[in-house]
Amino acid sequence: MQVSGRWESEQAAAPLVSIIIPCYNQAHFLGEAIESGLAQTYPHHEIIVVDDGSTDATSEVAGSYAGVQCVRQRNAGLSAARNAGVRVSRGQFLVFLDADDRLLANALQSGLNCFQGHPECAFVSGHFRYINADGSVRLQFPQEELEFDPYRALLHRNYISMHATVMYRRQVVEAVGGFTTSLQSCEDYDMYLRIVRTHNVRRHDGVVAEYRSHEGSMSMDAARMLRGVMATLTAQWPYISGDAVQVRAYRTGIRNNRRSVRSPLLSYLRRSVESGRWLQTGSFLWKLAEYAPVWLSAAWLDARLTLRLMCGKRPTASSDELFSKAAPLARDEDAH
Repeated sequence: MQVSGRWESEQAAAPLVSIIIPCYNQAHFLGEAIESGLAQTYPHHEIIVVDDGSTDATSEVAGSYAGVQCVRQRNAGLSAARNAGVRVSRGQFLVFLDADDRLLANALQSGLNCFQGHPECAFVSGHFRYINADGSVRLQFPQEELEFDPYRALLHRNYISMHATVMYRRQVVEAVGGFTTSLQSCEDYDMYLRIVRTHNVRRHDGVVAEYRSHEGSMSMDAARMLRGVMATLTAQWPYISGDAVQVRAYRTGIRNNRRSVRSPLLSYLRRSVESGRWLQTGSFLWKLAEYAPVWLSAAWLDARLTLRLMCGKRPTASSDELFSKAAPLARDEDAH
């Protein structure tokens, strides 16, 4: 489904873009995130910080910047915080920036330029680079070509990877009901899939954001991340179960995610061993142990899908039947 209307009819003046920054106990990084929003070359934007029940100085940091709106709520999780930001925002376009990450100065302009060329799109996305905890650039890598249509590509892998590279049309985010609050991880991946299944999207080549790699990030909890990924994919099963091509992409996505979500944890585990930080090593090993049963459940699901495809069976099992033995994958009950 295409989004109705032309770019010229969005607004007579320059469209307003809302930058929404949810924050839970990340006050030590929040200032950099806010400043990256304030430094945008595109001037017509607003910045909204959602303090999701933080016990640190999140609200104080947000309040120290003139013009930045801060919304406080009881801790309800990342999805609920983003939804709260949407409710108080005014922009026709939305960008969601995690409090420990940064936008590059061209981020908003790059997204709007892409929308101008492709006014039928529900969202557009760009590229990112990794930074270290201290903000120094860690890694920039070439953007891979999309091999399939965006929906199939997202089943295959989350090619977007970093949420701050995405600019959404507000009307679409509201139309799909916002972020899924039952998910405590991968809610961005869930949003992409729900939108792309029925809307056009586009990717541009601009590097627009910086993803901070540090030991306190959510990506270090591999079990939580894989549960979120699998719950997200489970929700798509009713739409692809009768299509063998889509199911193969789905199965490949399970395999890709089993590998990718553990990579940050294994990287830091290796570093902690090499540096002799044994207490930290023990913590990482414990997280790896928590990940093992979730990995096994995902492997079981992969095997069952593979068997169905090899036997030439139409993979039309109901969601309840297919995922009954992988029930832990459909839940993510952890709070922050």
